[in-house]
Amino acid sequence: MRTPILLLILAATSFAAPAQPKGYDGQIGGTVGMSIPTGEFADTWGKEMFTFGGQLAIPSRRLPLQLGLAFGYGIMGKDVSTVTVSDPSLLATEGQLTVKAKVLSYHPFLRFSPSKGKVRPYVDGLVGMRQFTTQSRVTVEGLDKPLSKERNANDFALSSGWAAGLMIGVGEIGYIEARVERFHSGKTTYVDPSSITTDSDGNVTFNTLNSATGAVNVLLGLGIRF
Repeated sequence: MRTPILLLILAATSFAAPAQPKGYDGQIGGTVGMSIPTGEFADTWGKEMFTFGGQLAIPSRRLPLQLGLAFGYGIMGKDVSTVTVSDPSLLATEGQLTVKAKVLSYHPFLRFSPSKGKVRPYVDGLVGMRQFTTQSRVTVEGLDKPLSKERNANDFALSSGWAAGLMIGVGEIGYIEARVERFHSGKTTYVDPSSITTDSDGNVTFNTLNSATGAVNVLLGLGIRF
């Protein structure tokens, strides 16, 4: 008697399994857009910058919550000039000196994303840091690697904020999205890109600024669900 009952239970379970609702997805994707300084950052520096980055969100499957990491790369400005190269192993006597000021952002987040459909709104809470760094490098035509590379300035600021986005499904696992990020970041010292100057010998000079570094990022992106 027990064997038929067990078989009936197993059969019912096997038919019911496909009908179970699918768990919540994770996502991995990239974004591109503009970063707009706010508050003291807008008063002190006040220029929009091109930014791109990405997010990885790991699902909990049973709950509409995800843990993830958001990365950003913003270009504050750069200077390019021709410099003299005095390396006896090279035929070239000139190279290109590029000095770039940029912002790197690292923010773990907790995401609330309640929808499983084609249209999926979400909200993120973010806490992390922003890195303001300036690097210079000399490149020579014909060389695969830079002839020299130097970090001229580097500083960090603690950062927190939120993001809101809307994902629209494309195909089976793809999506496109619109995303807005709002960061409240602490004071830090950073290079004023408009002050960067170089001479023919490759010497780099610049002025620095100090302020809080809050910003709003307006982004478009695409990615896949898993």
